Amino acid sequence: MSNETVSRIPNHVAIIVDGNRRWARQRLMPASLGHKAGFDRLKEITRYAVGDRGVHVLSLYVFSTENFSRDAREVGYLMDLFANNFRTIADEMNERGCQVLFSGRREGLQQRVLDAMDYMMNLTKDNTKGIVNFCLNYGSHAELTDAVRGIAKEVQAGTLAPDAIDEKTIESHLYRQLPPVDLMIRTSGEERLSNFLLWQCAYAEFYFTPVLFPDFTKECFDQALEEYARRDRRMGGNTKK
Repeated sequence: MSNETVSRIPNHVAIIVDGNRRWARQRLMPASLGHKAGFDRLKEITRYAVGDRGVHVLSLYVFSTENFSRDAREVGYLMDLFANNFRTIADEMNERGCQVLFSGRREGLQQRVLDAMDYMMNLTKDNTKGIVNFCLNYGSHAELTDAVRGIAKEVQAGTLAPDAIDEKTIESHLYRQLPPVDLMIRTSGEERLSNFLLWQCAYAEFYFTPVLFPDFTKECFDQALEEYARRDRRMGGNTKK
């Protein structure tokens, strides 16, 4: 990789994990095997991005609020994956000194999934070398709705004046108080955000790739970093000299 890329590692990378089912269909496999292949790749990319490449925050869109409309067997398999296999990522991140977080609504998730989430967050809560943020049962519209409800309750209680509400107020009521997204990656060829981190991506650089997520290798991740390093991030200001 170039020296420029090394010096311009994004602080917060978000990935829309997409293409597991298409990967399986192309191979005449059940969707569950596509999700398993995607999980194996997720472990590799998480380890590489946070542990090796120096990304401080990695947010991963692994299950949206809308995904509950899928076939019940597929949803059940994914819940098994979250409850059981995701612990292996947490164990490894804990060894590397990284914190594991979950963003999304807890309502609607099975207790075994909630127990696994709480275990992973508690195990890594004191770690400071990096953050892996799994967005599970997540939707940005839901997040902003929940934030507005929280703010409204404080106004109603008299603990917050309407004129005192600003961007920091809203950010403090989001699911997680994390830095803004610098680089948003979506696999599988789709070119939309699909209700993911809309507030946090206000000034993010977008990188879309046709590669299905189970095939999204470390080299593919490096290509995204190289493209990010070439971008002129003006953030609404003047062009860099």
